Amino acid sequence: MTQSNNTTPAPCLSQIRDTTKQHLGYRPCLWQLKVARATLEGKDVVCVASTGSGKTLPFWMPLLFRIEGIVVVITPLNLLGTQNKSQLEALGISAIALSSATATAQNFQDIAEGKHRVGCVA
Repeated sequence: MTQSNNTTPAPCLSQIRDTTKQHLGYRPCLWQLKVARATLEGKDVVCVASTGSGKTLPFWMPLLFRIEGIVVVITPLNLLGTQNKSQLEALGISAIALSSATATAQNFQDIAEGKHRVGCVA
C-alpha cells in the first residue's frame, strides 16, 4: 500500500514538463514525468530503466516544486555521485557527493543545516 504524507497537491504532468524544460533545460518523457509526479505526491517510487535512459532526471525534477527537504540519490559508483553533484551545481542546485572519503561530521552537519538540496551517496 502506498501512503502519501505530503499535503501540497502535486502539479500536473504538463506543469512538471514545462518547469523542467525552463529550469533544467531538459524535456522529460512521459515515464520521467510520472515518476516525478508520484514522488511529489509523497509516494515511495522504484524506477527501473536501462543505462543511459534518464533515470536521474526524475530525482531532480521535484526540487523545482518543493523547496524544503533534501533529495538523496544512491548511486553504485562514486563517479556517478560526483557527476550528479557537478551537473546539479551547474544548474544552481547545491549538492554533495558522499562516499567513504567525504562522509565527515562537518558534511553531515552541512546537510542537517540545509546547505545542500541533494546528497549523492555511493
